[in-house]
Amino acid sequence: MQTCFEHKPLPVRRMPFRAMAVLLCLAACATPAPRPEPTAPAPPSPVAEAAPPEDEAVAEEVAVEIRVAMLLPLSGTEGETGQALLDAATMALMDAYDPRIRLLPFDTAGTPDGAEAAARMAVEKGVHIFVGPLLADNVAAAGDVAAAAGLMTLGFSNDARVAAPRRYILGFLPENEVRRVVEHASDSGYNRFGGLFSEGRYGDRVRTAFGDAVAVVGRVTALERYPPDADALAGPIQRLGDYERRRDALRLEVRTLRDLGDDMTDEIADSLEAREVLGPPPFEAVLVPEGGALLRTIAPLLPFYEIDPAEVKLMGTGLWDDPDLRGEPPLQGAWYAAPLPGPRAAWAQRFETAFGDRPPRIATLSYDAVALLAAMIRDLPPTLPAGTDPAFMESLIGQALSPERLTDERGFSGLDGLFRLLPDGTNERALAVLEIVRDGVRVAAPPIEAFPRFGERLSPLPDRSEAGFKRSTASQGD
Repeated sequence: MQTCFEHKPLPVRRMPFRAMAVLLCLAACATPAPRPEPTAPAPPSPVAEAAPPEDEAVAEEVAVEIRVAMLLPLSGTEGETGQALLDAATMALMDAYDPRIRLLPFDTAGTPDGAEAAARMAVEKGVHIFVGPLLADNVAAAGDVAAAAGLMTLGFSNDARVAAPRRYILGFLPENEVRRVVEHASDSGYNRFGGLFSEGRYGDRVRTAFGDAVAVVGRVTALERYPPDADALAGPIQRLGDYERRRDALRLEVRTLRDLGDDMTDEIADSLEAREVLGPPPFEAVLVPEGGALLRTIAPLLPFYEIDPAEVKLMGTGLWDDPDLRGEPPLQGAWYAAPLPGPRAAWAQRFETAFGDRPPRIATLSYDAVALLAAMIRDLPPTLPAGTDPAFMESLIGQALSPERLTDERGFSGLDGLFRLLPDGTNERALAVLEIVRDGVRVAAPPIEAFPRFGERLSPLPDRSEAGFKRSTASQGD
């Protein structure tokens, strides 16, 4: 049975949502006040009775409180993103309606030094777990402080280099996305793969993941790198598609036909001269893990240099999960791996209604992190008898928030679908393969509905029907 979060409708409140969020956070930053006794009200009396001296007051119960440090860039260049992450976390807490959880925001300023200082302040406040920071180097800095204090970290980075046991990253790992889309392409009959990768760390990671994924299902027949410069893309794309050799082959063929000197060969030569190149590129599917403005520059250059999307399947990563890219004609019919968009879109509308701003894509990670913690502590009692040893309470909380429970093989269900955290600190997600179409995206392949055991394939097995293997059969003669 899956461990799931419940995404309840946000109750209507008279106070603006962000105002309530501010109050929650201010309360979180203050020294926690003793909670009122959950017993019946005192009997009415015409005269207010003085409270007993503090040393005579007897509490019947003590509240269980889970203090969650939200390590976020609330100032600096990432300040708006940090505020959105805090808003999303507050939204999750209000949806969970769990008074045991207290969010304590700490500003990292978006720097490693700021993250380390924020983490030390959080430890002094007696927090039980870190949520955040956002950036990879910040996660590493805060994670070291957490580890020294025996605490776990749920960072928002997607850089596997900073993952470690008890230091988990929730970001969308390009390695997962590449593996998913390559497996789907293979299931659809594509066996020869090309790749166009940016220079730099991200390109290195995706290139390695691409090679690993293709090695299982097919072969890589072309690879090229390009600098982050729109004016320097033509050469790598020409080389990727073997453009010059194919162009020269066409010219040679035309000359040969002309040399034969008869009407039939002249007619064939005339038809060939209307083309740019002879023969297809050296691959059936090509991965282009780029996004934003640079992808908009790359996309039309592919058919310009005879990598025809009508003949070659274009594939991308989560960087393509951008509504602004869907109007690019060369990307029509292309595939990329991402969570199903429906649940996230509905939540984003709720967020915008509540806070007045559209949430950044990464905000769902903050919501899911807090919802995950709420699910993990669900069985904890709200209070314990007076006189309970504080060490016993901390032990109960530690058991609820243990690494063993956090890395449950069954995973958890969030706004972005099923996900699970691995003992090494990375994560796996049940991703769909989405196809770009004129009016948005369609689901080319759904995500799995339940996780297999650790180490097993994360995508559904291919369609073994005749229709499912039409493309595969057609490719076998290549």
